[in-house]
Amino acid sequence: AEAAAEAAPPPPAVSEAAAVRSACASAMEALSACMQKGSDDAGCMQARMGLTMCIAQQVCSAEADLFHSYKGSADGEGAVAAFNAVESCTARWASRAQGGQQVEAAQ
Repeated sequence: AEAAAEAAPPPPAVSEAAAVRSACASAMEALSACMQKGSDDAGCMQARMGLTMCIAQQVCSAEADLFHSYKGSADGEGAVAAFNAVESCTARWASRAQGGQQVEAAQ
């Protein structure tokens, strides 16, 4: 049975998505709870940013590290540009991961 499990690993995007869901479950729950309560925009924005950064730490580590390097910096423009790079990277990953799940579901 172990050999059969090893013979057919899930596609990389699917297993990576599962790892991200596991690592970021609490951030996902925080954002979901905020949105369900219709909480203030600032609270939801913070929850959304927390989830974005959690995902980025898993799949866009270079971009996440660059953004973290601006912590405490007076370079607001650099921090915004770095966060935009994080969002762009996580959006590309989400698109790839979603495609991988659609492929798995079709099989």
